Amino acid sequence: MEYYPTLITLHIIFAGIWLVNFFAHFILKKLISQNKQKTGEKKLISLYLTFTNFLGMIGSVGILLTGILLTAMNPGYGFFEMTANHWLVSKQIIMIVILLVIFTAVIPKAKKLRAALGEDLESSAQISAQGYEYLNKLYKFSTIINSLVLLNFLFAITHRFIG
Repeated sequence: MEYYPTLITLHIIFAGIWLVNFFAHFILKKLISQNKQKTGEKKLISLYLTFTNFLGMIGSVGILLTGILLTAMNPGYGFFEMTANHWLVSKQIIMIVILLVIFTAVIPKAKKLRAALGEDLESSAQISAQGYEYLNKLYKFSTIINSLVLLNFLFAITHRFIG
């Protein structure tokens, strides 16, 4: 239990990193739509993919690992035990849903979008209609994930008050 406070701190930091995606998603989405069919559009889409991928990986892996360790170390918590901590079970189920969406939808769509962008981000070639379709699907899935992350965050900060 001596590392427990450190794990909680890391868990909160990783949650904050993942929540940055929530705000960055909307900002970058707006910038991309303002630059549609313009020279810098491909670079902005690439930035969106890189930024959300990087922060998403750090946040999700960090939350997953620290969450598992915190649950294992605390005798009052358990994995999928509905008898005591409904908020924690809800968070665990939501985390599984998030991971499923990431692996079944976001990663494949991001790879297809990256391929549709092509190698040369400086070129003036337009993005194909298929590329925009991948981008719009990626926006939808990212919004779903970010909403679930926000819901998990709200469970975490309100469980002591609602309990």
